[in-house]
Amino acid sequence: MRIIHLAPIAFSVMAIISPVSAAGIVFGPIKAQPGQSIRLVTHSETPGGTIQRNYAGRSSNGTINITRDRELVWTFREPAADGTRRGMVRVPNITTSSVIKINGKEEKTNDQSPLVGKMFAMSKPPTGDWKFELDGSVPLTRIRSEIEELTVYLKRDWYPTRELKVGDSWEFDPAWVKMVIQKDLHKAQTIGTMTLRQVRRSATKEIALIDISIRSTGSDFRPDGSESSAAVELKGQVVVNLATMLDEELELSGTVTSSTGKTGELTTVKLPIRLKATKSFVREAR
Repeated sequence: MRIIHLAPIAFSVMAIISPVSAAGIVFGPIKAQPGQSIRLVTHSETPGGTIQRNYAGRSSNGTINITRDRELVWTFREPAADGTRRGMVRVPNITTSSVIKINGKEEKTNDQSPLVGKMFAMSKPPTGDWKFELDGSVPLTRIRSEIEELTVYLKRDWYPTRELKVGDSWEFDPAWVKMVIQKDLHKAQTIGTMTLRQVRRSATKEIALIDISIRSTGSDFRPDGSESSAAVELKGQVVVNLATMLDEELELSGTVTSSTGKTGELTTVKLPIRLKATKSFVREAR
């Protein structure tokens, strides 16, 4: 499984800003100033998660709590002469911790990615995909899922290019959200919908409030007769700064339900999910 702070000040700012009757807005690429990097912080937790195991006619019940934290700093460079996009990513933190209690026994795990503390280059040729240049200090097999997550993040394309008015809705691909929550769910069938709920303006900024709905189901049958399935229902909102086009805040909540096993053996996990993410511009020390 792969599961993912919302700045409290954002809500106090929203309390004093007033809605505007926008004629229409068009989302575009992020507008960073020279020397600026983008800091992404994500946190997800599963408060009140449950686990049920059925084996040989016996049933066991327990609790499961998973916390995942990510902090990444992205720095994009000017494209190369041939149009190749370039940049660097620094990884201050990627950790996952879990506590499982069942049948009176408690199991705790705390996993920190080998990428923590590292910085590496990334590039994308005009007709290719994003690639990361690692230093070879950790086996690729150990960090494959993290690299895949970074690649999917860079490929995000959430907003249409057409002009949007308040009330407009559109479909989007929430592949990155799915990977952050549950690593195997990115193969599932998913419906992701966004709706432009409001455009607000304060003395310092203009923002777009976008409602998000994600529903996903999927299953996998293996040759040994076992089956795994998962379903996700999430709702929340994203806040986009219209001056910089930076999606500064993302908050989602909902439920992930998964089951795995075969005849006579079944494990079912139900996880209430709370996911928060913030983005901000920072200046990296030289």
